[in-house]
Amino acid sequence: MALSDLNPVERNEEGIAAVLGILKQRLGERFQTGEAIRGQHAHTTTYIPTQAPDGVAFVETTEEVQEIVRTCAAHRVPVIAFGVGSSLEGHT
Repeated sequence: MALSDLNPVERNEEGIAAVLGILKQRLGERFQTGEAIRGQHAHTTTYIPTQAPDGVAFVETTEEVQEIVRTCAAHRVPVIAFGVGSSLEGHT
């Protein structure tokens, strides 16, 4: 399958903007949207081109993770989990 065979999903710009605002307000400096931080979380080892996330949350509690997932779900914005980048997060 080639990338050109995939049906692209349109970005939910309104939902993304809402989530970015909510998370920035809730997490403060622990939610980053700067290019450097986003770039550090953009790498992939697949054939899919690299895409930087719209924001990176540095959570401290399980409750924060739950709140982020609920917020993103309510606005139909996908969540991509990222551990510490050590490849020891449980994937194979």
